[in-house]
Amino acid sequence: SILNKDNSTDLGNESMLLDPPLDVIPALRIRYQIILPIFITAGIIANTFTFLVATRPKLRGLHVNVYIKVLSLLDLLGFIMRFPMVFDVEYCGYSDYSMAFYMTHLGWFIVNCLRAISSYVLVFLSLDRFRGIWFPITFRNTKGNRKKRLIISAIWVFLTAYIPWSCFLLKVSGNGHQWYMSYSISSWFRFFQFYSALVTSGFPSICIVGLNIGIAVGFKKRVYRMWNIGNMNQPMNKISYHTIAVLALNSSFAVCCFPYMVTS
Repeated sequence: SILNKDNSTDLGNESMLLDPPLDVIPALRIRYQIILPIFITAGIIANTFTFLVATRPKLRGLHVNVYIKVLSLLDLLGFIMRFPMVFDVEYCGYSDYSMAFYMTHLGWFIVNCLRAISSYVLVFLSLDRFRGIWFPITFRNTKGNRKKRLIISAIWVFLTAYIPWSCFLLKVSGNGHQWYMSYSISSWFRFFQFYSALVTSGFPSICIVGLNIGIAVGFKKRVYRMWNIGNMNQPMNKISYHTIAVLALNSSFAVCCFPYMVTS
């Protein structure tokens, strides 16, 4: 949604969103009615295909397979949750109050929560590959903790970063024809906005960047060491495939999501 200071009104500690400027309406129509459905459809198809491929019996033994399945499933659910918005969105608001209520308190809540959990999946994926390269002996003894870490991080993000936001800080406002999300502009809101951005975007972004730099450096050192001893055709192949897959996955995530995470 768009918040224009010249087009909003302050009522006490509330900021209500009114109609968007006329010069913005054509761009919003193209964004929601043409571009968004294409991206949603492509995302659903791509993530469904990825999940089906990752569940093949031959790939169950791959270390990164658990993370890829969880990541594709989270992204798939996120795209599905965006679909109702395509049919009812009017510019930057909603023509129906029930749809506005759903998107304000449930739809965007679930979409943002899934995105945040996806970033933590990549954090743990990078952490495992980092430990596999720099501390291989310790890494072999702690492979069973992957699912526990994912569940704990999901509960933490869900309870602390998004439930207060969705249930207490957002509400539906409108004029009877158009309905919008509105939110408090109090000091409590500012504090929680900073905390939520730190938990869901800032912290995982820093971890992903730092861990992947460590992965690249460690991988380069290991390849150089294997090259010097003339043993490049041995177990290095498996390590190479996993490491390159992790770096490629995180690079694509950075290109697609970092701009949003930094500005959120």
